[in-house]
Amino acid sequence: MKVIDIDRLKLIDNHIHYIKEYEGSVIIMDKLMKIKRSNIKFSIEYKPIGPHEIKILYLEENDLPKDILLPKIKEKINKLDKEGILAALHKN
Repeated sequence: MKVIDIDRLKLIDNHIHYIKEYEGSVIIMDKLMKIKRSNIKFSIEYKPIGPHEIKILYLEENDLPKDILLPKIKEKINKLDKEGILAALHKN
């Protein structure tokens, strides 16, 4: 399985300044080359020391292998954060 992209990103208002919450839709290609989409909610907790923590919640039930996909989705979220795409949502 391959994570193609995370789109339909939306910032969720949160009053804790070091935790940012988002909703989005992850696009996945399975082994049979079928494209699947799943809505997710995720948060990034920025810690003063060490790496930040990413938590992911699927908003609907699906048959996707979570143990394989979660690390790949976290990697993609990390990339979106480093590229400034998530920070751009705060400016709207």
